[in-house]
Amino acid sequence: MENPFVFGEPVRGDKFINRKRELERLKAYILSGRNVILYSPRRFGKTSLILKVIEELRDDIIPIFIDCYAITSREELAEEITRKVLKTYGSFSEAVKRLLANIQASVTIKTEYGINFEVKFSRKSESWKDALDLPQKLAEDRKKRVVVVLDEFQELSKFEGLLKVLRSKLQLHDKVSYVFVGSKRHLMEWIFRAKESPFYNFGAHMVLREIPKEDFKAYIMKAFEMGEIGIKDDVVDYILSLTKCHPYYTQRLCFELWYLGKTKGGVEKDDVDKVLRDLVSDLENSFILLWENLTPNQRKVLIMIAAGEKDLFSGETIRRYNLRSPSSVQSALKKLIEKDIVSKNGTYKISDIFLEYWIRERFIEGKLY
Repeated sequence: MENPFVFGEPVRGDKFINRKRELERLKAYILSGRNVILYSPRRFGKTSLILKVIEELRDDIIPIFIDCYAITSREELAEEITRKVLKTYGSFSEAVKRLLANIQASVTIKTEYGINFEVKFSRKSESWKDALDLPQKLAEDRKKRVVVVLDEFQELSKFEGLLKVLRSKLQLHDKVSYVFVGSKRHLMEWIFRAKESPFYNFGAHMVLREIPKEDFKAYIMKAFEMGEIGIKDDVVDYILSLTKCHPYYTQRLCFELWYLGKTKGGVEKDDVDKVLRDLVSDLENSFILLWENLTPNQRKVLIMIAAGEKDLFSGETIRRYNLRSPSSVQSALKKLIEKDIVSKNGTYKISDIFLEYWIRERFIEGKLY
C-alpha cells in the first residue's frame, strides 16, 4: 500500500482532508464572479485547496495558474500570462488570430518536451500591459468564466508601479475571477486592506486555518488502519498536540511514522518522540544557519515565544530575557515577521513547528545534547 501521507507537494484525490467549508465558500465566490484574497502561513494547503476547487469546477471554468514567486519583472508576468492563455487553445494559429492581433510580442513554439510557447515582450516598450487583458479576452472568446490564480501575489509588490497598472486592468475584467494567494500576511493585508493601496478592498478575504483536530484525527486513524498499523487514540492526540494540526508538519511526521509502523506493526508515543527528534536532527544544520543570521534580540524573542510566554511586552518578561524595553521586542518581532519566521494571528507564533521544537529542546529544556 502506498504511504497515504503527503508533504512537500499539493494533496490530491482522496488524500485531500476535509476543508469542506472553505471548498464550498471558494467555489461560490468564483462562480458568482467575485475576486478572492486567500492567505495563510506557508505549507497550510492553499495550493491543494485551489487545485481541488479547479478540479470540481473544471466543466465551468478555464483555469490559469501563475506562480508569482518565480516572476522577476513586469514584462515576465505579462509573458507568463500570455503563455498560459495560449496553452488553453488547441490551435496556435487560432489563438494568435483571436487574441494576439493587436499585441506586440515575439512568440516561439517549442516542441522539445511537448508543445510549449516562449513569449517575449520588449523591455523598451509598454506593450506588456496589453497582455494583462488576455484573460478577459479569453473568457469573451470562449464564452466561459476564466479563473486566474496568482500564487504568492505579494511578491509582485516589489515591482514599482505594477500594482497600480494591474488594478487599472483587472477592475474591468467582469468575466474573470482572480484568486490572490499569499503566505506573507502582513504584506497581503497591506495590499488589500490599506486605503493607500491600489488593491484596497478588491475582493473577499479568506484566511486558511489549521485543519480541525477531529477531521485530522479521523483521517490519521483510518490511514493507519488501512495500512494494518495499530495506533491508539491517545497517540494520535499526542501527534496533533505536537504539530498543532498544521497540515504540513502533521503529514510530515505521520509519513515517517507510517513507515516505522509498517515494520513494527504499530506506533506508540515513544515512537512519535523518536521520529520527531530524528526529523529535527536532519534539519538542524538549516536551523543553525538561520540562527546565526539573527540578532541577539531576535533570538531572545524566539526563545520567549517557544517558551510559551503569554505577554512578550511585560516588564517581568523583558527583564527575565535581558531585553532593554518593549520597543526592542517590537523591533525584533517586526523583522522576524518580515523574514517569515514568526506569524501573528491574535498571538505570535513561530511559523516552523520543527524550528520551535528545536529551540525549545536546545535552549530551554536542553534535551538535544
